Amino acid sequence: MKPTTQFNETRNGLRMPKTDFGYQVGSIPSRGRCYGARRASIRAISREYFKNEARSTFATEAAFFSVIVMTATVPLINTVTAMAHLVRSFAAF
Repeated sequence: MKPTTQFNETRNGLRMPKTDFGYQVGSIPSRGRCYGARRASIRAISREYFKNEARSTFATEAAFFSVIVMTATVPLINTVTAMAHLVRSFAAF
């Protein structure tokens, strides 16, 4: 026999399927050890990355960051100057 899906009506008229809250996952007996080949930990992977790759790309990323900062400061300085002229023109009235 094919199972039928039951729905709950929500406050705003949406129909949501009912969920089974009584579900329990079966446990698999284990001794606390992983099976298969031992893998490197996240700490070891990050240590390896920062030791080799991060040093070579840091100078390039720092140069690009400084170019972006210098590019962004020009419009900010122009905006401050324009706002100062606007305030002075309103003060003249």
